Amino acid sequence: MKLSIGLGVVAFVIAVVGLVWISTRVPAEDPIQVRQSNGLPRIQAAADIDATVFAVLERNGMPSASIAVVDGDGIRYMRAFGTQEGSPRDLANEATVFRAASLSKPVFAYLVMLLVADGRIDLDTPLQEYLPKPLSEYPDYADLAGDERTGKLTARLALTHQGGFPNWRWQQPDRRLRFLFSPGERFSYSGEGYGCLQFVLEQLTGKDFEDLSRERIFVPLGMRHTSWVWQDGFDSNLAFDRRPIDEFFGPGFLERANAAGSLLTTASDYARFLGAVLAGIGLSLDLCDEMLRPQIAISSEALFGPPAEVKPVAEVAGLPTWALGWGGFAAGEIPARFHIGYEEQFENYTVLYPSLNLGLVVLTSGGQRLQAVSPELVRAVLGETADPFEWMGY
Repeated sequence: MKLSIGLGVVAFVIAVVGLVWISTRVPAEDPIQVRQSNGLPRIQAAADIDATVFAVLERNGMPSASIAVVDGDGIRYMRAFGTQEGSPRDLANEATVFRAASLSKPVFAYLVMLLVADGRIDLDTPLQEYLPKPLSEYPDYADLAGDERTGKLTARLALTHQGGFPNWRWQQPDRRLRFLFSPGERFSYSGEGYGCLQFVLEQLTGKDFEDLSRERIFVPLGMRHTSWVWQDGFDSNLAFDRRPIDEFFGPGFLERANAAGSLLTTASDYARFLGAVLAGIGLSLDLCDEMLRPQIAISSEALFGPPAEVKPVAEVAGLPTWALGWGGFAAGEIPARFHIGYEEQFENYTVLYPSLNLGLVVLTSGGQRLQAVSPELVRAVLGETADPFEWMGY
């Protein structure tokens, strides 16, 4: 797949309800052809997308956002809206860096699959077998001493949130890590599972996670403004204020790589990643299919909640699913893969329609209303779709 921006960058100004919104854009053909029926996406005309996004951002008091669409011909739509953090006169642009948060997880899953392709790791071999000593003998996992369930944790179970860990240990009353259930028995969204798999990969390869990712993903895909950790140049073109992050998590938080949520990136870089997934770059057809194949159906009222019962995908229809690093739903008979990422000061969303060769990423920063903007922005680009936003927590 050719992932070329081309055509240059154009700045323009549009006034919406008395507020001047400024957008940097990559021109796109108008319209982009994708059919829509029964919840399937249809790319709107570029001018219509712009007008709707301006209105959504103004209504929500959101200072910046960036949206990109990729299809079989590369990046077909890319806009950066609003201004850079701390620089109200400086436009957000293609190189403005956002916090991807949990949109990190599909990128990490892709890295894992590249290592599977190399024969370095197997999805179903217990992670303990890749370590020279028991997992609990490493300081970060000392809380698991004496718990034999560590021997059941695999890469597949970690990537599908069946590893048994809570989302984050610091959210537990005693801030200690423990299993909520035996690996493979239930579904419970878990950043800790991804973190454990990251730790094992670092031990297995002998490489720092940032260096490994740069070597295998960021450099080959041309993701020039993407990193798991803070880079010195980011503060000159940033979409978020890092001070509240340092105050809440402590100094140095952004300097620590975290496969579950520390990715710093741009919409155009993330679109390059989506294009690589759609094209299966670096993976055989079988491994690409395995990454995106629904592994389990999830029987729960919401994505975030108590550990949920899992069912074989073949035995149920209509339930949300989880693949390796991706959530799943169906629009009619067309499969879609998604991931969410939101915290108090931003909302992000990405969705893939592999059979339509279509991907979308939405990155935002700031705003007055929480967990309400991403669905509006998705509809601005794709129209009415079948994305189960309420189940996701938006």
